[in-house]
Amino acid sequence: MTTDGRKARGEARRRQLVEATLAVIERDGLAGLTHRAVAEQAGVPLASASYHFASLDALAMTAFDHVTDELAVAFGTEDEPTLALLAAVLADEVEQRPGLWLAGYELYLLAIRNPELRAGAWRWMEVIADTFAPDLTGPQRQAFQATVEGICLHTLLREEPYSASEIETLLALSWPRA
Repeated sequence: MTTDGRKARGEARRRQLVEATLAVIERDGLAGLTHRAVAEQAGVPLASASYHFASLDALAMTAFDHVTDELAVAFGTEDEPTLALLAAVLADEVEQRPGLWLAGYELYLLAIRNPELRAGAWRWMEVIADTFAPDLTGPQRQAFQATVEGICLHTLLREEPYSASEIETLLALSWPRA
């Protein structure tokens, strides 16, 4: 089946605008998110940004979905899901892609005010829990997810990110399997 060239170009432009959105949020925070800023970051006409994303909410939702998809891929594993593996992936991801995490948390906080974003906010935490602690339910699952979230936020706040061994120690304190 041949893909319509216009459709492929439109999808490529949308990806370009989403990546520009994340760069704007990383640089300026959500307060700096405008169609104009995204268009300038992407190097495209303003009309292109507003054509592909009629509202800033639509742009933010699509950017948040992109972040969630990226994190779901990063935390998916074919290996045995162990505490050490989770710690290593967390340490590597936050250290190697701090901009993605920073923009993701800006959007995560936006989800508190915008119920349409909340499903995306939970989705990546469900991926982590489903992958690394599928047997946890109820309050134990919530505590596990909150611990992972806290570790990620602390890593972004610290001058020196947590190492994998430090993360493993923190997880072991709250993970029933450890």
